[in-house]
Amino acid sequence: MNTPTLRKPRRRTAEKQTKAEISRERVLAAAARIFSDRGYAGTTMRAIADGANLQAGSLYYYYPSKELLIEAVLDMGIHGVSASVYSAIAGLPPSTTYADRIRAAISAHLKSILEFGDYALASRRVLGQVPVEVRRKHVVRRDAYGDFWVRLLESAHGAGELRSDVDLKLARTFILGALNSALEWYRPNGMPIDEVAAQFTALIADGIFRR
Repeated sequence: MNTPTLRKPRRRTAEKQTKAEISRERVLAAAARIFSDRGYAGTTMRAIADGANLQAGSLYYYYPSKELLIEAVLDMGIHGVSASVYSAIAGLPPSTTYADRIRAAISAHLKSILEFGDYALASRRVLGQVPVEVRRKHVVRRDAYGDFWVRLLESAHGAGELRSDVDLKLARTFILGALNSALEWYRPNGMPIDEVAAQFTALIADGIFRR
């Protein structure tokens, strides 16, 4: 007799959590798009609420300030890209050459920055405008991802798979800069993303891999 009474609150709670997560994602998606278009100073919380189809008061329930919101957008961008690359590398067999690990990382990075396009664009366009503490936190996370690439290149170099005259930090900067530039020019109705990744890999491999 008590069983239905006990189940209903749990079901309603689950529904509320699901709706809350959906609304949060909608807020972040709208914020990323508007921040990347208007910059940090030019973006208002009301504009984001409108973009997410929420009342302004509801927006503050999820993010009490614009500073917390831009921090969440920046985190979403760097986490989405880095997690995709880490997962791609972790899924390879232990016997995979470092050259093939680099190829997999290039492909995963390119695909993920396009998947998280507005978040990545927001990072490129507004990082210099955000509050100092927000920028500091993001730079720490971004640098950790950059260090992953340096370690990957160092391992390839140690295994004799890279040219001996390649500066690894410069190579990292070149690779990530070239891949990130796709945010500005790639169009879904153009060259398939797998082909773009293959072209990038071929160009990079000719420059750094040992023949």
